[in-house]
Amino acid sequence: MFKSTAEASAEEECVVTTVAHISEGKPLVLLQVNCWSICNKSLKFWNLIDTYNRGVVTGRGSWLSEEINNVEVFRDDYITFRRNRCSRGGGVFICVTNYIGCRVLWTDEVFEMIAVEVKGGNPKFAWEVVGVYRVSNEGMRVIERLAARTGFPGNY
Repeated sequence: MFKSTAEASAEEECVVTTVAHISEGKPLVLLQVNCWSICNKSLKFWNLIDTYNRGVVTGRGSWLSEEINNVEVFRDDYITFRRNRCSRGGGVFICVTNYIGCRVLWTDEVFEMIAVEVKGGNPKFAWEVVGVYRVSNEGMRVIERLAARTGFPGNY
């Protein structure tokens, strides 16, 4: 079962929720957030997470740098994977609640992309969750790279 909803606020915040079965009767729910800098919105971000009670959260536009530690922004009840931009803006992250098995699959060296494997309750089930930030001047290069990395050609 997959279900998606999107809503936008005055601040251009985009929330997308996707549901997939993780085990008997327990869905894996993914929340996607456009942060426009999580650094100064950490409380608002975690209020959003608590409201939607999601197992996996992807964020784009994190504006994080290597100098900012996970503990400064993210809670310890989530495992956090990041791909920061080397300059101002951009960046992506994936947070997985710590009771769900997960591991990083790859982090792109050129574009702001990271992939995490999220495991279901049944060992047969696993999802590849990818966080991507595409700057408008990159054109289709980032999409082509994503297709090559995931092995999914898509329909673009």
